[in-house]
Amino acid sequence: MTAERLGEVLEERETAASVHRSDRAVLAWGRWYTSDLPEDVAADRLAELESDVFEERAAATGDAGVGGSIVWRAIRGVPADLTWRFARLRGASLTAPRGTFPLAMPALAHLATMMLLAWGALIVVRVGTGLIDGSWVGAWDLVASGVVGLGLALIGAVLTMLPRSRWLGALWLAAASYVLLRFGMYALIATSITLTDFYLSALSQAILINRVLAAAGVLFFVAMAAWWLPSDRGLWAVRHRRADDSPRLELPTEGTIA
Repeated sequence: MTAERLGEVLEERETAASVHRSDRAVLAWGRWYTSDLPEDVAADRLAELESDVFEERAAATGDAGVGGSIVWRAIRGVPADLTWRFARLRGASLTAPRGTFPLAMPALAHLATMMLLAWGALIVVRVGTGLIDGSWVGAWDLVASGVVGLGLALIGAVLTMLPRSRWLGALWLAAASYVLLRFGMYALIATSITLTDFYLSALSQAILINRVLAAAGVLFFVAMAAWWLPSDRGLWAVRHRRADDSPRLELPTEGTIA
C-alpha cells in the first residue's frame, strides 16, 4: 500500500469515527430528554431522530463535515426538543391523579437545587477570599464543611439530571443541605464583622432560624427522594421478575420418595 493510499484510508477511518461519535452524541441527547417519558412516546421520538440523522448522513454522500453538521443541527434543535418534552409532560400532568404535581414538584426540586448550589458557592467564595486576604477568623472545620457541602450538592445535582438516579441525587442533596445550611451560616458569619454583630444581637432567633432551615432542607429533599423513587413498574419490577424467574428447588413429595 502506497503512502498516498494509506493516508486516504486513515482519513476515511477518521471521518467514519467522527460521524459515529456525532451520531452517538445526538442519540444520547435524545435518550436523555425522553428517558422518563412513556415508552411508546420515547420510542417514536427516538425513531424520528434516528431517521433524521440517517437521512442527513445519506444526503451528505461521504462529506467529511457531516458529523459537525449533525451535531450543530442537534444543538439548534435543543429549544424545540425541550418544548416538545414540556408539551408531553404537560399532557401527562393533565391526566395525572389529583395531588401528584408531576410538573410542579420536579421544577421546585430543581429550583431548590440551584439555590443550594448558589448558597454553597457563596460560602466557598467568601471563605476563600477571607483565607487569601488573611481576614478569616473562623475554625477550619467550617472551611471543610463549605467545601464538602458544595461537593455533595454538585454530585446530587448531577444525579438528579439522570432519571434513573434522581432519587439517589435527592438524598445527596439532603446531606448537602444539612451541611451547607447548618454550618454554612456560621462560615459566612465568620467572614463578616457585620454579620457577627447581627448574629450576637439576636443569638437565640438566629440559632432557631438556622436549625429550622436546615431541617426544612433535609426534609424537602428526602421527600423528593421518596417522590422520585422508582415505582412498581420500574426498578423494583425488574427485581421482582428476576426473583420470580430464578430457578426454584422442588422438594420431593412422599410418593416420590417411596
